[in-house]
Amino acid sequence: MILAFTGCVSPNVETAPGAKLETYRKVYWPSSSDGHKDPNDPRSVYPRVTSRLKQAGFQVIEINPDNPSPDAQGSGFIVSPQGHVLTCAHVVGNLTNATIWVQGVRYPCRVLASDTNLDLALLLPEGPHQSFYTLQFGSETNYSLGQDAFTMGFPLADVLGASPRLNKGLVSATVGLNDNTNYVQISAQVQPGNSGGPLLNAHSEIIGVVTSTLNPMKMLMRGGGLPQNVNFAIKLGSVSNFLASAKIRLPAGEQIAQNFDEAQKAVALVRYGNVTAEGLNQPALVCTCRYFSIFDYYWRFRRIEFEFLDEKNGEMVLKIGKYQDDLSSENSSLDHVFSEISMKFFPDRPNPFKK
Repeated sequence: MILAFTGCVSPNVETAPGAKLETYRKVYWPSSSDGHKDPNDPRSVYPRVTSRLKQAGFQVIEINPDNPSPDAQGSGFIVSPQGHVLTCAHVVGNLTNATIWVQGVRYPCRVLASDTNLDLALLLPEGPHQSFYTLQFGSETNYSLGQDAFTMGFPLADVLGASPRLNKGLVSATVGLNDNTNYVQISAQVQPGNSGGPLLNAHSEIIGVVTSTLNPMKMLMRGGGLPQNVNFAIKLGSVSNFLASAKIRLPAGEQIAQNFDEAQKAVALVRYGNVTAEGLNQPALVCTCRYFSIFDYYWRFRRIEFEFLDEKNGEMVLKIGKYQDDLSSENSSLDHVFSEISMKFFPDRPNPFKK
């Protein structure tokens, strides 16, 4: 909803009742790419906003469409006695580091290898670490319709918690989308956060890696019905080839999980980048910006509006906007609005935008 600011030179501010604005120091914001290539930012305003958010004192985390959301999480599993973790490439994006939790213990990791075509990535915990359980790879590479298939991972960890979840389904097709032979279709439930987790047989042996689900809303928008449990996993043969190319020795005779209870000790919760416990608990904002510019002697805003939403619950904590009826430049208007933003979020700091 766009606020209707009429003839208002000073910013129009709406604050959520009871919102403790001074507790927020981290803000998620769209990547400052070339605005002329972004239909939502024809005037390249976003890079200027990025600069002002940082100048105000925020820790700015830029959201890049080529990477997962900074707070997104997935799953993975231990595949070697040295602690190598296999997950999906889209879980770690294009960064060279990631963070895992195994049995509740945090380990920073390096990304050793990534195959975005196959959607697999290999991680290795840094520094000293405990002796990990590993999962046994299944000996059969053939898949049959109706075969039992189990997913294990951390779906919706921010809601359900950080304990592994097990779901049972079956093999629905021995190929993936468009009959891709690198994948298998399964009916076991897959939620956000399952990506990168193991697909297991009834003996808790690996038979694949969970990678994706058919998006219900996209299918509905195409005029179809809502698909249910149309999910996909990377076949074991492709997984084994990926690990062989990385020269990973598969577990043999070490501390290998023998059942589902032990298998959960070899499953990892995976987060993008270097994530600390303090970072996870720090209140964060999501900032959005909408504007309309006109050309009349020089560029200026007819309207500009910011919304700051709580990252955890999505509720608005501050809405601020300005309808321009004077001849202030775009940069002057941005400074005017950010002066108010700074006063709201950083009341005890010098205001860098105050004239």
